Amino acid sequence: MKKYIALGSIMAFMPVLAFATTVTTLMETFSGILGVLMPILISLAVIFFIFSLLMFILKEGEDKAEAKTQMIWGIVILFVMISVWGLVGVLSDTLNLDNTMPNVPGLPTV
Repeated sequence: MKKYIALGSIMAFMPVLAFATTVTTLMETFSGILGVLMPILISLAVIFFIFSLLMFILKEGEDKAEAKTQMIWGIVILFVMISVWGLVGVLSDTLNLDNTMPNVPGLPTV
């Protein structure tokens, strides 16, 4: 079953690879895909961390230890995702690609 999932994932990106004429356009394509997915994934990871924090506050005993483990994994996941986002930004700047990465959402200012 895992073979079919891996094969399907590879085949899903075949059109992207076929239309990418150079490494630059391939990097721009992946940068665009990550630019769309990263804010969504980071938001989900933050929600997971906050949910784990609330479970840690409300639970007792063994459930509290499980919530603590989930909080640690939430922090690790956030760190890895933001690091990958930063590496894509560094590669984009190094290869002089079009910077289409979205800005991190912030609070409105006056």
